[in-house]
Amino acid sequence: MTSKQSSQVPALPLENYHILVVDDESVIIELLARLLSEKGYEVSTAYDGREALEFLRGHTCDLVISDVRMPRLDGLRLLKAVKDMNPRLPVIMISGYDEASVVVEALKAGAENFLSKPLDMDILDQVITKTLSLACIRPKGCALPAVCQTTRMRAPSSPGCVQDLVYQISLSAVAVGFAKHDLENNLKLALAEAITNAMEHGNQWDESKFVEVEVLLDSSQMQATVRDAGPGFNHARVLNPTSTEHLLSERGRGIFLANAIMDEVIYNQAGNQVTLVKRRAQIDSDCD
Repeated sequence: MTSKQSSQVPALPLENYHILVVDDESVIIELLARLLSEKGYEVSTAYDGREALEFLRGHTCDLVISDVRMPRLDGLRLLKAVKDMNPRLPVIMISGYDEASVVVEALKAGAENFLSKPLDMDILDQVITKTLSLACIRPKGCALPAVCQTTRMRAPSSPGCVQDLVYQISLSAVAVGFAKHDLENNLKLALAEAITNAMEHGNQWDESKFVEVEVLLDSSQMQATVRDAGPGFNHARVLNPTSTEHLLSERGRGIFLANAIMDEVIYNQAGNQVTLVKRRAQIDSDCD
C-alpha cells in the first residue's frame, strides 16, 4: 500500500471513536495518545497486555493498537484474548521489521492490520481510518443452508467503490452461511487491498477503466477473483515469503497482507488478475 493509494481512503463519519493503545514504552504511549487525541479520537492507554485486558473487561472501545513485544502478556497473546472476548473488535499490531513471522501469525489469528516501527504517522492515520471504516460494515441476516452463490460485479476505478464492493461481498457471505453476521475484518481488509491495488496499480485510478470482481461462496469457502484492465506485473518478484525486509515495507504491503490472511493467493500469468481463497475450518449453523 503506497501513500498515494492510502490517501484515497474515504473519510470516516464524525464519530467519537475510542482507541486503546497498548505499549510498554512510555514515549510511544505519549506520542500516540497525543496524536490520536488531536485527530478527535478518545484514547485510553495500557502498558502491557494484562493491563489492557483488565481495562477491556470494564470498558468498551472501537479499536486496539498493541505492540508485539511487552512484559507479562505480549501482543500476540493479548490479540487472541481480545478475539475470544469480542471477535469483532479490530486490533492493529505494532511490529519491528525483523518480526515478519510474528506479523503473519497475528494476521492468521485475526489482527486487522499492522504498523511497522519506526512508526510513520501518515501510515498510522491511513491504517486506522481504513480499519475503522471496514469495521463499520455490518450487514445483517440469517444464513441459508446449503446455498452456493456466484456474485459478479463491475466498478469504475474510484476509491469510493472499494467499500461498496466489499460490502456486497459481505452481504453474500452472510447469505450463504460463510459468515454468521459479517466477514471478519481482516478478510475485508484483504479484499479491499486486492481491489484497491487493481484500481490504482492496474487501472491508474482511471474511472473509464473498470475492475471486475467475481466471488464464489458457499458455507465452507470464499473464492474472490479481482481483474483489472491494466498490463499486469511480474508478481513472482514480490511474492517472496522469506524476504522479511520486503514483506514489511510499504511497497507491496497489500500483497503481503493478502498472503498472510488468505489461504491461497493465485495470480494469472499476466499479473492483472488475482484470486483470493479463504476456507472456513468450523461452520456455525445457528442464527441469532
